[in-house]
Amino acid sequence: AVVSTQSTGNIIEQDRVYFISRCSLKTANKTYSAVKNDYEMTINSDTTIALCDDPSSVPQVKMDYTNISELESVENGAFVDIIGVATSVGEIQNITARATGKQLTKRDLKLQDKSGAAVSLTLWGGDAEKFCTGSDAPIVAVKGAKVSDFGGRSVSVSFNSTMQVNPDNDVAHELRGWYDTVGKDMDVKQMSGSQGGGGNMTTPFKTFQEIKQVNIQDKPEYFSNTASVVFVKKDNCMYQACPTAECNKKVIQESDTEFRCEKCDKVHPNFKYRLMLTVKLADFTGAEWVTCFQDSAEKMLGISADELGALKENDQMAFETTLNKLNFATHTFKIRARLDTYMDETRMKCTALSVEKVDFAAEGRRLLAEIRALS
Repeated sequence: AVVSTQSTGNIIEQDRVYFISRCSLKTANKTYSAVKNDYEMTINSDTTIALCDDPSSVPQVKMDYTNISELESVENGAFVDIIGVATSVGEIQNITARATGKQLTKRDLKLQDKSGAAVSLTLWGGDAEKFCTGSDAPIVAVKGAKVSDFGGRSVSVSFNSTMQVNPDNDVAHELRGWYDTVGKDMDVKQMSGSQGGGGNMTTPFKTFQEIKQVNIQDKPEYFSNTASVVFVKKDNCMYQACPTAECNKKVIQESDTEFRCEKCDKVHPNFKYRLMLTVKLADFTGAEWVTCFQDSAEKMLGISADELGALKENDQMAFETTLNKLNFATHTFKIRARLDTYMDETRMKCTALSVEKVDFAAEGRRLLAEIRALS
């Protein structure tokens, strides 16, 4: 059964065994539970909880693992048990939830299993912060991972999931042996197309020629590309925006000290600069215009939007020089491509979701894998 622990504070800890009595027992609401049992217990003021000193006879948590390659047929929002080798571990990211404005912490992993597929696993909060990045390709098992169809197929550790790193069981040991001898050199099918700025580790690599050949319909296409900047549009590359953290709407200057935001319906004494940088990127197959917004543009420039805005206001030559430095620089981009219709003309519009320095070792491994696939 599921035990609701909302009033227990720090009494109950994961992986410890307890005697629990005098709970309220009811039929489980499986819409909000990753556990497949039929009943759930809720702790109340009469409940007693005591630590079990001899947990040897307590059965282990049962896992019903789903192969990563089978996630395509799993319903969006469903919960699955999953186990895989974390072949890539992303950096900690701090993001702002659009609905609440709350700051969230996340980390993306790429999990691979024996089915020949890999998927993005997102960790949140404490799980993301505490995940050990020093271990080489650890085994990660999750009870009740939530399935999402964002950018293909991805899974995440939710509040009612349980995660284990390098569990001591037969399935994990077998997976470790398989990966060390065979799996690490395999070409795998990427189930995840994008994780919203989570780096390009789970995004399939495509050239600009290949992305133009994709039949993009209602849903956007996500891809990675290592490309060079060959032109920068300097006009309208930034704008004065509302200074509040939740709003990026362009402001209207009413005086030297008054800037109106029509979205917030407020007049502010100042503003913040926002970047909307359009660059032409080129790889060995062709070129494409790509829009880089705040985070991506700042990472490429090496300075903040406000710093660039100050140069634009006070030193036009330094402003131009800063933008010119982008030319012929090579980065690895994660890009979203979608169809956009303007004046009855439909064309592909590309937006950079993230930009990273080129990892030449990883790039070499990718190219080697493509060469092996040709033989």
